[in-house]
Amino acid sequence: MTTHIMIPNELHLGDYTWRPYRREDVPALYQMMLAVDRADNRDMFLTLQDMQTQYDDPWSNAETDSLFAFTADGQVAAMARVFLNPEPQGERRAFLWDEIHPDHRGNGLENFVFDWMEARGRAKLNEMPSNLPRVLRSNVQDDLCERITLLEWRGFRPVRYFYRMCRDLGQPIPEEYAPEGIVLRTFSPELGARARQALNEAFADHWSFEPVSEEDWQMFFVGRSDFRPDLTSIAMEGDEVAGVCLNVVNRETNERQGRREGWIQDLGVRRGWRKRGVASALLCASMRAFKAEGLDYAMLGVDTENPTGALRLYERLGFIPVKRFINFEKPGD
Repeated sequence: MTTHIMIPNELHLGDYTWRPYRREDVPALYQMMLAVDRADNRDMFLTLQDMQTQYDDPWSNAETDSLFAFTADGQVAAMARVFLNPEPQGERRAFLWDEIHPDHRGNGLENFVFDWMEARGRAKLNEMPSNLPRVLRSNVQDDLCERITLLEWRGFRPVRYFYRMCRDLGQPIPEEYAPEGIVLRTFSPELGARARQALNEAFADHWSFEPVSEEDWQMFFVGRSDFRPDLTSIAMEGDEVAGVCLNVVNRETNERQGRREGWIQDLGVRRGWRKRGVASALLCASMRAFKAEGLDYAMLGVDTENPTGALRLYERLGFIPVKRFINFEKPGD
């Protein structure tokens, strides 16, 4: 049953129908995200298929953790959804995601949606044990000034910066190969469990890392529609996985943007194999595979304060920043 939330008339919010996100709303949300992408230059790479799969995100119950505003013709005017790891191993973090359709901005929706989302985030955090810190988190592209102003006005503060980086594959790729004793293997399902465990170990000392569960692994990593196992490399020493480089190619996004890009989705080396050239070998192997696939660019994201020196490695191998993102936080108590 559709629920209409009473909105003060002076905010001009009463023309919308408000209710939780439903599975049948996925196509409408996808169209809304395309409009946001065009307005804000987001370079969205979620596909409709992936959005349908990720409706059942284990970190967010759509029935209780989402609020959507619909126009009379069924268009999504605004959305908010809150995510929280159901089995956190450290700091409790409520991730806040909201979007406003470009045609519906500036009429009060932004603050109304954020009020609801922040309240729901706190409620979810309060359901968790209180012996560890609890925070609310949201991230933003650093050129979206109005969004940054809204976050700061609401008491959020920047805590971490990330780059999106690009590498022109038309430039020479260094001949950096696996060090002695290491073999690079193409991903196969029988390596999946060991690769997930290696990824969790490799990122355990990274800022704010949330361990990847088997359910997350299937939904967001190897189960993605754009995951390319044939372009993904696993570094092995005997039966041990030393490092992984999971790669994706999103044909839908490439066609929409008129570019041919491959993405280094996740690159990680376990602590015992670091400083031996494993990461650079995996990265160069990925670039060679992308180029053989007919792609023009390799893309990746990186924490600018990554403790393993990843940013320096990427810069040395020819990657340059093309966008910057900011993680904002405030206490969730």
